[in-house]
Amino acid sequence: MILSKAIPLAYAPYIGAEAVSLYLLYASLADQGNALVEPDDLKEFLDMDSESLEKCNQVLEEYGLVKLENHEHNEKIVTNCYVLQPPPLPQTLYQDLRKKTLTSYIEDVLDFVPAKPVTKRSRPRQSLVTPAKLIAKFHKGMGKGRADIFEREAGKKNISDLIEKGYSLEDIDFAVEWGLENARNEIEDFSSVKNLIERAIAAREEHMVERTQRVKEEVKDQEEEQIKRKMVDAYRNMMSDIERKRLRERVTAELLKDEKIKEEFISEQLIIIKENEIIRKEYLRGSGGE
Repeated sequence: MILSKAIPLAYAPYIGAEAVSLYLLYASLADQGNALVEPDDLKEFLDMDSESLEKCNQVLEEYGLVKLENHEHNEKIVTNCYVLQPPPLPQTLYQDLRKKTLTSYIEDVLDFVPAKPVTKRSRPRQSLVTPAKLIAKFHKGMGKGRADIFEREAGKKNISDLIEKGYSLEDIDFAVEWGLENARNEIEDFSSVKNLIERAIAAREEHMVERTQRVKEEVKDQEEEQIKRKMVDAYRNMMSDIERKRLRERVTAELLKDEKIKEEFISEQLIIIKENEIIRKEYLRGSGGE
């Protein structure tokens, strides 16, 4: 693994030792090809609590060292962390860094050059959807093959009319796909899209509302599950040695009685999982554990 020295040297005074450690761990895991790492494993390895881990992630993202994105996959929220190359240190931080005693050493090692302010010219966003592509997609979806010149001109006129009404090319593109999938028997030519677009946009909005609601519910479920886990951990920590011993003996006996589980497969992790299930069901019942 090749990692820029700018992380432990130039960025460390601003992001802190814990954030540096987390970044190095992310980079190392990525180098080993790990695609999925549970937050609990990160916290245990770095001896961090949830608040510290979240704070470190926010700091790394703020300084442009990682990129955090939430994606919906199988109706669940998945957080991806992308480890990025460190950007040049901003001039404001560079000026502050020059006041520190190791500045000359850092500049020699890194061949350090502060980032210069870049003025970007804003250009209008070019849509990937064009009238020609829309017309071609429509006729291909209808199984009519290539549109002739009269069909192309009629299609352009219909698209122009919809744009004048305030619809974007992306809206029209969605209406074409929605119509071909959900109202094909109502479509005769491209002008039919004008009659379907309001229903298509309404269906899209309804789907987005439903998806947003599912995302909120998933986040809420994750938060509730996190609370339950903390309650189980807290209860376990408050148990006396005798109580822990009795719980361990009970779980071991139950696992040995289970004919579906072979004795050689009874691991420490399996015992802990079963112990947590008992704590949830019996000891935390009525206290938010279930």
